[in-house]
Amino acid sequence: MNYDFFADKADKLEILEFIFKETDLYVYDLGSPYGQEIFQYTTVDEISSRFELERDEFGTTFQLWTPRHKGKPIFRKVDLDPKRCNGHTFRYATEGWGLIQLYFGGLKNNELKHSHIGHWNERGALKWEDTNNANGPVSSWDWTEIQATSRKLKYHIHNKLATRKIGSFGVLSGADKLEKKGIILR
Repeated sequence: MNYDFFADKADKLEILEFIFKETDLYVYDLGSPYGQEIFQYTTVDEISSRFELERDEFGTTFQLWTPRHKGKPIFRKVDLDPKRCNGHTFRYATEGWGLIQLYFGGLKNNELKHSHIGHWNERGALKWEDTNNANGPVSSWDWTEIQATSRKLKYHIHNKLATRKIGSFGVLSGADKLEKKGIILR
């Protein structure tokens, strides 16, 4: 499942509030900053104090998981070339077949990049299982639960928070106001 939408900072905070109060999802960094481990967030305040959710040039990226999904997230250490990474030698990545990605697009140069939720489906993961055996067996995940969780998240964003659509992309109220002020939605 993949779903794209436009969200400003207030919209993103509403989505996070929903995740923390209305779901059992764990929220992890997709990738850690250089020299640090993956952080698990438990409140909206932790995220809003750590990230610039409005004017974030590269966007803000998370992996979502719950024990109901069965499989476990993998926190893989990534070795870095210190010559190319300001002296840093490692960072971590959060990986796993059944994780749900949440990417918040940022505002830059009068353009708001779209945000995204998505995840593998079982058939797609099975195609890559032999190539990427570090993620473990695809069969260890509960794909019915993953689909149900992502549908709940998409339903909330698309049917409760979005005020209109551009094609299949939901436009949340804050993003809609930005567009009316001249911000381009990309």
